[in-house]
Amino acid sequence: MRADQARNIPIDRYLESQGIKPVKTRLGGRELWYHSPIRDGDSTPSFKVDSSKNLWFDHGLAVGGNIIDLVVELCSCDVRDALWRLERSGLHFGTSSTAQNRNGGDRATRGNSAGEKEKNTALEMVAIKPLQHPALLQYLEKRKIDPEIAKSYVSEIDFKRRGGPSKYFGLAYPSGDGFEVRNVLFKGFVGVGKNVAFHPGTNTAQLFIFEGFIDFLTYLTLKRKTKLEASVLVLNSGAMRNRALPYIQAEQVEEVRLYLDNDDMGNICTEFFLENAEGKKIADMRGHYQSYDDLNDWFVKTNS
Repeated sequence: MRADQARNIPIDRYLESQGIKPVKTRLGGRELWYHSPIRDGDSTPSFKVDSSKNLWFDHGLAVGGNIIDLVVELCSCDVRDALWRLERSGLHFGTSSTAQNRNGGDRATRGNSAGEKEKNTALEMVAIKPLQHPALLQYLEKRKIDPEIAKSYVSEIDFKRRGGPSKYFGLAYPSGDGFEVRNVLFKGFVGVGKNVAFHPGTNTAQLFIFEGFIDFLTYLTLKRKTKLEASVLVLNSGAMRNRALPYIQAEQVEEVRLYLDNDDMGNICTEFFLENAEGKKIADMRGHYQSYDDLNDWFVKTNS
């Protein structure tokens, strides 16, 4: 598939094919707003799709672009792989004339200068060091997470917007070619391409899956351990669920426990894993915290 063909695919149709639907619409359906599929913690929808220009923009990360850029972000892949994935989706059939009408002709299918400018304002790492900042330790304590346990898995990172003078800091959890970053004001990704994170355990027959690393650290704190006997997979985003399949379908794995969020994405991921378990025993653990947003929300509110 050529890039110009791929850019004709409506972004909203692609997101819908991935089980991602808009939370609200504006301007008669021209603007579609989503919980960001490329980062966690977007409680107030800040991921916009302009269906007229066929461009997206994540206001939390200050990054955006066309559908190829989006697939690169979602799947942590290069452009060649993104084009292959879009071709396999089958969404390009019969979309050429439609997309050109929506975008105002061939001009939009060649890209949009505003979108390209927005994409160049991504975040970049300045420095990484052992976790020690008092504000970050206090953040963990407010989340009821043992800082000493957390230090085995997270570091402290300094980061900034590319080209910007201001510097920020946060907790840094490895995620592909970058880090999931958290502080009291920020939830997002810093790096080139995110991915799931796997922690092998001594009991390879069990696999525990968490949607985010805060829930993983919560579980470790709950069990008062720095390591688990079972292997652990942290998705780092529900949109990365496809990348969990090789771990679930591994020959040695017999039981999978899902510690996902109590929301639409958690439901989508649970159904997806159940459909693709290939005979593995799947346990949905959300019943233990069904009245709460996620495992950490339950842990904080029942231990306050």
